[in-house]
Amino acid sequence: MKKGFTLIELLTVVLIVAVLTSIALPQYMRAAERSRATEAMSVLKTFNDAVYAYAAGRTGDTACPTTFNKLNVSLAGTLNGDKNVLTTRDFSYKLNGASNAPIPGTTCASVTATRQGGDKYNYVIWNPYKVGTTGKGASLACWSSKTQSIDICKSLNIYSSTKPY
Repeated sequence: MKKGFTLIELLTVVLIVAVLTSIALPQYMRAAERSRATEAMSVLKTFNDAVYAYAAGRTGDTACPTTFNKLNVSLAGTLNGDKNVLTTRDFSYKLNGASNAPIPGTTCASVTATRQGGDKYNYVIWNPYKVGTTGKGASLACWSSKTQSIDICKSLNIYSSTKPY
């Protein structure tokens, strides 16, 4: 008797692996995108704290930083010509990007993180510094016009139907 697998057995195994992959891959991609968004939220907190530190004790036209070079934060990426947009592998961070979201204690607008992930993911995360019954909150917000990106924002419990600018 010959030892080995029949063609039907091999095709069945390949089919089972393909079905399992088609179920697991979208969940993996969503989890990877959520981790990217979480990283951006951490970086945003750092940048907004750096803007607050820069603005402390300053008034007038020099109160808010106009370039990332003025902040005491370093992040790997490339700056645009005006040095107010820092582009990393996954996000573009714009200084004073959320014009309707001033950082408490300053007149400076908060930094935004924009994800340009091709056709699949495209969203903006920022800190709106909402004023509620307990005072100024530091909860982040996320906006997008794409369904898949809205799902990422909602999965992080930070979806906002309002644009940051």
